[in-house]
Amino acid sequence: MSASWGFLLCLGVGALGWFLTIQIERNAVHLGLVQHPNHRSSHHVPTPSGGGAAIATSTLLALLILGLSGESQLWPILLATALIAALGLADDLRDLPAALRFPMQALVLGALVWALGPLPDLPLMPTLTLSGMLLALIVLFGGLWWLNLFNFMDGIDGLAGTQAIFILLGACLLWWTGHPEAPETPAFWMALTTSAATAGFLLRNWPPARIFMGDAGSNSLALIIFALALLTLSAGQIGYQAWLILPSVFVSDATLTLVRRMSRGEKPWHAHRRHAYQQLSRRWGHRNVTLLYGALTLLWALPLAWLVQGDGNWLVVALAYAPLVGCAAWANAGGATETSA
Repeated sequence: MSASWGFLLCLGVGALGWFLTIQIERNAVHLGLVQHPNHRSSHHVPTPSGGGAAIATSTLLALLILGLSGESQLWPILLATALIAALGLADDLRDLPAALRFPMQALVLGALVWALGPLPDLPLMPTLTLSGMLLALIVLFGGLWWLNLFNFMDGIDGLAGTQAIFILLGACLLWWTGHPEAPETPAFWMALTTSAATAGFLLRNWPPARIFMGDAGSNSLALIIFALALLTLSAGQIGYQAWLILPSVFVSDATLTLVRRMSRGEKPWHAHRRHAYQQLSRRWGHRNVTLLYGALTLLWALPLAWLVQGDGNWLVVALAYAPLVGCAAWANAGGATETSA
């Protein structure tokens, strides 16, 4: 696809994402998509939700157009995104039990790993390399965790949307600098059009948010990022280490929170308000925390992901995560109590 047509598609998808978001916002009561404050909420007034369905719909249209341009690998991504978005929307409307959601997510992600493979071997040390079925299972479990942690991290205004945009654009930058022919591939424009659709939604979700994303949006965004990772890994265009570092701000917060809660015997699927970003938002407000997380991704994670592209050094991965985990611990991520304002 030429750059001019690609940018026109991005503009159209972004405008469609904004338009559909407004339509969902206006009809939220009729659709049953109003989120009322409760003990788990980070907002204080009833607010329309499910706006992420606009992201999913716009992205699916872009995937259809890109798939028709000749990239056969986008068809399984389109199908997987539609299934995951539908599951997320059903959860927005009916609050599906985890016992139903997790197996269905695992089936979709497993099919996607199979369809977009094979994955290159993953060397951990000179004498240990992961490959084949074992590697595929580890990537599958990583994808399942990523899908759910992205949902967990969608809890304050603008946070999940900005992180999705920065991760996708960061991946495109790494891909383009290492492989100048990247913009010629439909998968590259898949990432850009998804960013554009998210930006259209973000115009209404930026603090103070007029509408929330909901599971349809968070699940579909996480799925697109995971699919882009599979595509670029399989083609040898972005390495494992870079993909581990790019989302490290989200992963550090969500993982430390989960580990600390489980260490006290809490059930991981029970909703709460004790992620680092939630603890901080009660002190500093949604806008400041969203900007902080965005700055960490752009100024810390992205440069280190670019640095690790050349040699695949695991020490750089450790360097990326160590201070982020320390900061999340300082913010009381997963603590037994909620930090007060």
